[in-house]
Amino acid sequence: MKKQIRTVRQLAEYAAEKYKDKDFCRYIVNGEIARKSYREFYEDSLAVCRYIRSENPDRIHIGFIGKTSYEYIACLTGMIFSGNTVVPFSPDITEEEATVLFDDADIGMLFCEESFVPMAEKIKEAYPGLKKIISLGDRDRFNAIFRAYSSESEYAALSDIDEDPDRCALIIYTSGTTGKRKGVMLSNSNLAANSSYDAYNMDDDDVSFSVLPMHHVFCYACDVLKTLYDGGCLCLNGALNELYKNILIFEPTIMRIVPAMCKSVLTKIKITARKNPQLSKREAAEKVVGKNFRRMIAGSAFLSQAIIDEFEQYGIIARQGYGMSECSPRITTSDFSDNNKYSNGRLIGVDEVRCTDGEIQVRGPSVMKGYYKMPEETAEAFTEDGFLHTGDLGYIKDDHVYLIGRRKNLIILSNGENISPEEIENKFADFGEVKEVIVFAENDKLMAEIYPDDLLTATADAKDIESTLSLIVDKVNMQLHSDRAIYDFRIRNHPFERTSTGKIKRTEFYF
Repeated sequence: MKKQIRTVRQLAEYAAEKYKDKDFCRYIVNGEIARKSYREFYEDSLAVCRYIRSENPDRIHIGFIGKTSYEYIACLTGMIFSGNTVVPFSPDITEEEATVLFDDADIGMLFCEESFVPMAEKIKEAYPGLKKIISLGDRDRFNAIFRAYSSESEYAALSDIDEDPDRCALIIYTSGTTGKRKGVMLSNSNLAANSSYDAYNMDDDDVSFSVLPMHHVFCYACDVLKTLYDGGCLCLNGALNELYKNILIFEPTIMRIVPAMCKSVLTKIKITARKNPQLSKREAAEKVVGKNFRRMIAGSAFLSQAIIDEFEQYGIIARQGYGMSECSPRITTSDFSDNNKYSNGRLIGVDEVRCTDGEIQVRGPSVMKGYYKMPEETAEAFTEDGFLHTGDLGYIKDDHVYLIGRRKNLIILSNGENISPEEIENKFADFGEVKEVIVFAENDKLMAEIYPDDLLTATADAKDIESTLSLIVDKVNMQLHSDRAIYDFRIRNHPFERTSTGKIKRTEFYF
C-alpha cells in the first residue's frame, strides 16, 4: 500500500487501513475533548467529496475560507478527493483582495463560514465567474453531511472517480513580500510525495499540537498529511489566544510553529520560572507546555542559536526546518540530534537538492507544476535542467541545509560587495531588546531600522532606548567585516508590515 501512495486519498486510505480506530484528531467541543479516528476521518472526507460532487459534478476551482477546525481539514481533504482544484484563502482576506484573487484563480464555487457570506455576495456581484456560494454552517451541518453522504448512502458511488495524480489539486497563493502574489499549483502527487517520507517520523505515542492557519500548505501538509502517514495524533488549538490553555489540556509532545511564537513560548516559560524559584527549569516549562512536551519545529523564518540553546535548558529540543510552498512545502525536516542543531534541517530525501552559485535548487516529485496562468514566471523559476530556483542563498553540508539569506534581497554596494541583509539581521536575534530589524542600503552605506521590544520602550526613555540600541549595533558590528558594518540606524515606533505567514514585507526598503 505504501508504494502506491500518489494521491491524498491514497494516503488517507492507507492511514485508515493501517491505524484504524486510533485517534487521528482531537479538538475541543463545549469544553470537552472530542476525538476522531483515522477511519472516521477518511469516511468523513469521502462524505464531503460526495457532497461536493452532488452539488457540482464538473471539475472546477473551489475557493475555501474558514478557520481551523476538524470540519475544516475534513472539508479541505474531501475537496481534494473530489478531483477539483481547491484554493484556500485566509479568513482575514479583504473584499478587494478576494475579488482580485478569485478572478485570478477562476473560482467557480466558494465554501465559506457563515460570517463571510455577506462579503461573498458582494464579491459575486463584482466577479460574475463565482456561480455558487455555500455556507459551511456549524458543526451540526457537517455532522449531517457526514451522515447523509456516508458510504452506506445513496450517494456512495459519487466518490468513485478517476484520479489523476498529476492534476492540479491545490493552488496556494504566495505571500508576496516584494511583488505580485503568485498561485502555486500543487498536484496530488506533489502533496503525497512530500508527506510520505521516512527521514523523520513521529513516534507511535507522539501528540502534535497544531496552532498555525490551515490555509497555509506548511500547516496542512506538515500537521495533517504527515500525521496521516506517521500515525501520530493531531490536536487542534482553535483560537490563538487559547494556545496556553489548550496546550495544557492536550499535553502534546511536539508542535510546529514560527520563530516569533517560539520566542513567545520561551518568554512565558522564563517568566514562570522567575515567579516560581522553587521549581526546576523543567518543572517551570511543564507549567506552560505540559509534562509531555519535548520537541518544537520552527519554520518560515530564522530561529536563533541562543533560543535553541535556551530551550534545551528547559528540556525542550527546538529545531528548524526549511521549505517553500513551491516544494509542497518541505525541502528539509528538523533534525533532533545534536550534530547539526543550528542547521535549517536535514534533507528529506524525496527530491534532488543542490547548491549552485550559492543558491539552493530543488528538482523532484515535491516541486510544483508551476504558477497559475503565469507561464513566463514559471519558466523563470526553473533552470534549464529542471531545478527550481528557491532564491535562497546557503550551502549544504552532511545532508543538512544552512541558509544565509534571499537572493532577491541582496545588497550590492559600489565597491562590489554583495551583502545578505538577513545574515546581518539574524545576529540581532540574540538581543531581546530588538523585536524586529531590517538592514538596507542608503547612500551606498548599510543602515538598520529597528523596532525595539515592548519591554524596553515601557521601561526606558527615548535617550536610553537609543543608547541601548546603539550598543547592540556596536556588538553586531564587532561580529562583521568592516565592509559589512552598519553605518547608522533608525528607531521605528511601530511594527513592520507582515505577510499572512509572518514574514516582514521589505517593499518600502527595496522598491
